[in-house]
Amino acid sequence: MNYPDPVAFLLEILKIYSPSTKETKVSNFIYNYLKNLNVNDVSQDKANNVILKVKEGSPKIYLIGHMDTVPGELPVFYDGKNIYGRGAVDAKSALSALLHASLNLTDLPCGIKFIAVTDEERLSEGMNEILKHEEKPDYSIFGEPTGINNVAISYKGRLLIKLNFKAKPYHSSSPLEEKTAFELMIEEINNIQNKVRGLNANVTSYFDSVTAQVVKCGCGDSTNKTPADAFTYIDVRVPPRFNTFDLEKILLQGQYVVEDRLEPFSTSPSNELPRAFFRGIYNILNEKAGFVKKLGTCDGNVLRSYYDVPIIAYGPGDSKLSHTDQERISVNEYLTAIKVVERSIRELCKNR
Repeated sequence: MNYPDPVAFLLEILKIYSPSTKETKVSNFIYNYLKNLNVNDVSQDKANNVILKVKEGSPKIYLIGHMDTVPGELPVFYDGKNIYGRGAVDAKSALSALLHASLNLTDLPCGIKFIAVTDEERLSEGMNEILKHEEKPDYSIFGEPTGINNVAISYKGRLLIKLNFKAKPYHSSSPLEEKTAFELMIEEINNIQNKVRGLNANVTSYFDSVTAQVVKCGCGDSTNKTPADAFTYIDVRVPPRFNTFDLEKILLQGQYVVEDRLEPFSTSPSNELPRAFFRGIYNILNEKAGFVKKLGTCDGNVLRSYYDVPIIAYGPGDSKLSHTDQERISVNEYLTAIKVVERSIRELCKNR
């Protein structure tokens, strides 16, 4: 095997601008990088995912990172301490940490597969394609920015709903006999948010709260008549105490379309997977790991919708910098994360 260079690799994939649906070049780069290391069992699928079968064995462990980013290209540079660029935090450094850790694990008895997926920041088409043709894993680690001393064990789910409203239009000077489409929309938004307040009446944490935010709306086609049509998109975030189908029944009525659905997930901190990362972090950093709960979603939500298996997320970087113009990663933290992942997987595979 040629000697891999994790820092050079990260700089190169950051230079390849790859917003969701534009990942072909970075996918080809990752594939060729692995082929040039004389890795035999590496492939691409029709969604441009890159799949590296590191080792056959049991249990089956997936290490999954995403190669796409949000839109907004940023200059890429290395100042000797930090690497800057779109995706430096979310989440090419985490992807690279999982990849380079996996290359050091060929001696283990466990089955290990590294997967670089597309479209995580949009509709998760890459992850959905993987689940069509790959076997069920026993454990899955997703590359997301948690900080090197934290492990994410829970993620909220999501319901993205489009609601549509219709009413008779009137001249804007006429006395109104019926509610306009706009008024019907506002009434339903208030109705949903009142229900959410009721669901959160005895909740004391943001993670356990249901949220329902209006993210887009519109109505009307003229300045001298009332709107006959209105629409709104509401982004509902779902804690693990609900599933999306139950919450849909509680909150929604009338005409609506579910545009996106992701179930929440939570892995017990006493499960073997987070415990292995707890030991790995302590071994490398000489400090206790923190177990964190995320308010957003990741491709782990997609996997959990298919399979009830232990899932965590781990990776270097400050998640507060995700999707911002200040994305940067400490090279020391990044290289340390590779060691943490390798050690943690070894802990998971002990005595197998």
